Formats: sequence, C-alpha cells, structure tokens
Amino acid sequence: MTLFDQGWTEEHAKGLLDSLRLTGGVPHWKPEQLQKLQDWCLDHGKDHKSIEGQLEFVAYELRNAYQDIGMILRRAKTVEEARTAVEPYVKSLLEDREWFLALQRRFDNGRQQ
Repeated sequence: MTLFDQGWTEEHAKGLLDSLRLTGGVPHWKPEQLQKLQDWCLDHGKDHKSIEGQLEFVAYELRNAYQDIGMILRRAKTVEEARTAVEPYVKSLLEDREWFLALQRRFDNGRQQ
C-alpha cells in the first residue's frame, strides 16, 4: 500500500513527506506516538523503522484517528496546501519531544567538556 493507494495525489504525498521528514530508522516522535507506531506495525507485519511502515501507519492514522486532517489533505491542490493541512498532525507526533531533545543536547554537550 502506498500513499497513492489512499487516493492522494503527488502533491499530497510530497507535502506529507516534506512535513514528516522521515529518514528511516526510528522517527523523532513523542514516546506515545512511537509506541502506537510500533504496535500498529507489529499487528500489520511491518517494520516500524522503515519509511514504508511509517508511511502506512500515518496513512492509517489520517484515515481513522485524524480523519478530519486526512480529508483536509485530500482537498489540498498544492504541495504547500498539503503541508499546511498536515501541520496539526505532525505537531501531534512531535509535541513534548522538543524539550527532551533540548535536554539531551545539553547533557551531551556537558559530557563532551
């Protein structure tokens, strides 16, 4: 299953991919979202560290728990509109994670001195 199987256009997919910034491996999401990703991938025989597994999870979420955002995404005509449409979803993935990353950087910097 790909994003296009969900009825999304190339603009929708590009806007979503640009916003998610997935690079493979474990995404930098808040712990609750990572657990949901891992659980969903385990239930569906997908690798939670693969971009494909992560995108399929996101597609599932945008069809179900975040279907309002998914519907707004479907109405987007441009990549920029698609990015704007998924912004609340992306924030929900990252929220609360920024403080942890800042703390981790500070800890790592202190250890290097």
